[in-house]
Amino acid sequence: MGSPFSLYLTAAGIKELTIIDNDVLDLSNLQRQILYNESQIGKDKVNSAKEVLSKLNSDVQINVYKDFIDEKSIKKYLEEKDYDFIVDCSDNFETKFLVNKIAIENNLRCVISGIKDFYGQIITINPKKTACYQCVFSEPIEAPPEEGPLPVIGVTPGILGTLEALEVIKTALGLPNLENKVLMVNLIDLRFNIIDIVKNESCFCSK
Repeated sequence: MGSPFSLYLTAAGIKELTIIDNDVLDLSNLQRQILYNESQIGKDKVNSAKEVLSKLNSDVQINVYKDFIDEKSIKKYLEEKDYDFIVDCSDNFETKFLVNKIAIENNLRCVISGIKDFYGQIITINPKKTACYQCVFSEPIEAPPEEGPLPVIGVTPGILGTLEALEVIKTALGLPNLENKVLMVNLIDLRFNIIDIVKNESCFCSK
């Protein structure tokens, strides 16, 4: 999801974009991570991303950090400068719940999306005012190692990442967005369903 998200925001002329990723590009990534190409295999994703995005729009400041996101590291980056949004483009529940928690604690608008094969969901969060990710989804349960990673069809993160970029743009412009809503995407049947949600008064975001 990070590939289409960063491409469209950079093309739109966002002032500044910070990307944090600890991975190295692998051939298996290319079926969905359209930000990259074969010549970048084996290189750090963040440096390759900066190279591509800077050529797309030189007016946008691209900050990149090769780092693994956990509670300690994400707080470190938030202390360095002020941000308007935090957007989750990860492939695991632990990071999504962490991003949600950090967004609430730091009063940052937030967009979180998740995918599996042909399905996905996306939510936009306005801290203290709207329902958060944890109001809707239960705490993550670690999958048994033998299950392996979730299956991914390349176009699914492409569509959900593009929707994340759209949510940031619309929210910045004060247009209707997915606050207090979850958009469920079914690409098998090409169905997009919006579910209205309410803030859970017992959730930590209500305290």
